[in-house]
Amino acid sequence: MNPNAVAITGIGMICPLGVDTSTCWKNMLQGAAGIKAITKFDPVRCLSRMGGQLPEAYPDYERARLPRPFFRHGTVSTRLALLSSMEALRDAALEPAKLDANRVGVITGCGGSTVGDALTPVDEGSNRQPFAHGMLNAPAAAIRMTFGFKGPSFNVATACASGAYAVGLGYDYVRRHGEVCVAVGVDTMLSEETLQGFSRLMALSELNESPEKASRPFDRKRTGFVLSEGACAVILESLPHAINRAASIYAVMSGHAMTSEAFNIIAPEPDGLGMAETMEKALVNAGIEKDRIGYINAHGTSTVHNDRAETRAIKKLFGKRAWQIPVSSQKSMIGHTIGAAGAIEFAVTALSLRHRILTPTINYEEPDPECDLDYVPNQAREVTGLEAAISNSFGFGGHNSCIVLERYSAPFSGTTQFPIRK
Repeated sequence: MNPNAVAITGIGMICPLGVDTSTCWKNMLQGAAGIKAITKFDPVRCLSRMGGQLPEAYPDYERARLPRPFFRHGTVSTRLALLSSMEALRDAALEPAKLDANRVGVITGCGGSTVGDALTPVDEGSNRQPFAHGMLNAPAAAIRMTFGFKGPSFNVATACASGAYAVGLGYDYVRRHGEVCVAVGVDTMLSEETLQGFSRLMALSELNESPEKASRPFDRKRTGFVLSEGACAVILESLPHAINRAASIYAVMSGHAMTSEAFNIIAPEPDGLGMAETMEKALVNAGIEKDRIGYINAHGTSTVHNDRAETRAIKKLFGKRAWQIPVSSQKSMIGHTIGAAGAIEFAVTALSLRHRILTPTINYEEPDPECDLDYVPNQAREVTGLEAAISNSFGFGGHNSCIVLERYSAPFSGTTQFPIRK
C-alpha cells in the first residue's frame, strides 16, 4: 500500500435513489432507476423533460435535521452539502468538538447550482435570497461555520469534474497539512434554464416517453445524458489518525491526477489521449502498477463522444487487458449530477472495494462496436480479489481527473452491505 495513502472513513450521500448512503447503495446494487418525468417545475418548454430529482422524502428529511435559518437564506445546494456532511461525520464516528479545528479542511466541488436555486424561493412564503448565500463557496462556508472547522475552506468549479477535484484537493491537504478533510460534491442544476442550455448543446437525451431508460452509457442507442441533482460528502483522514482512533475504513485513496485538455470546451479529445494520460499519471502518483487495477468507475455520461473517448482511453492505457477489467457507470441509474458526480462515484468505488461488489451499468441492451469493454451490464456483480480501482471524471472545459483507491484489509464495522438482486 502506498505509504502516502489517505483513509476514507465516512460517506454521506443524497441522490435520486435515496436520502442516505445505505439506501443509495442498496438501490444501486439492485439496478434501480432514479430518473423520472420532471415534477418540480413544468418542463413543457424543454426538449428534455426528465431528470434525476431528489427523492420525495427529501423535504421532510431536511426539515427534520436542519435549523430554521437554513430555510430562510440557504440554497438547496448548501442544505444538501451540509446534510451529506452531517451524515459523513456521523458515519466516521467523528465528533467535531473533539477535533483540532485548525487541522480540518472543507473543500466543495460545485459547478453552478446557485443559478438554479435562485430561480425559486428557498422557503414557502418567503422571497429572501441574500446575495452572499448564493455564492458558489456558500456550501463550504456553511459546513465550516456549522462545525467550527478553521482549516482551509473553499469551492472548486470544474464543471462535471468538480466533485472529483474536491476529493483530490482534499487528499492533497490531508497529506501535506492536516488530519481531516470534509470533501463534498454537490449540484442542483435541474432547472428549466439549465435544461434548455444543455439542449442547445445537443447534450441531453430526449427519450421522454421512457425516462428510466434514457441514461444508457456505452449502449449503441444512447442519445445523451440526463441532468440530475444530488450531493456526496466523504471524510478523508490521514491513515495514522484513522488507525489511532480505531476508525472503520472503507478504503484508502492512494493518489490522483488532474490534467487539462487544450481541445474543446464541450467535447473531449476523440481518441481519449488526455483521458489516458490522466489515468496513467494517477497510477504513477499512487505508486500502483496498472495490472493491479481490477475495476474502473467510468465517467460514463451516455453521450456518444464521451463514452467512445473514454473507452479508447482505457484501451490505450491498459492494452489487451482492457477487455478483462470491469467498467461501470452509476449515471445509468441516477443521471448526471454534474458537480456531485465525481464525489458520488468516488464513494461508490470505495464501497465496491470494501464489499467486493460492483454496481451495474443499467440499460445496456445493444452493444456499440466502438464501446466493447465489460460494462457490468444490468446486474451487480460480486468479485473476488479486487484490491485496487480507479474513478474517472472528465468535465466540460477539458478538466480531467482520475483517483486511485485501494482496498483496506482491516476489519470493518460498517453496515452498508446488501445482497445483490438475482
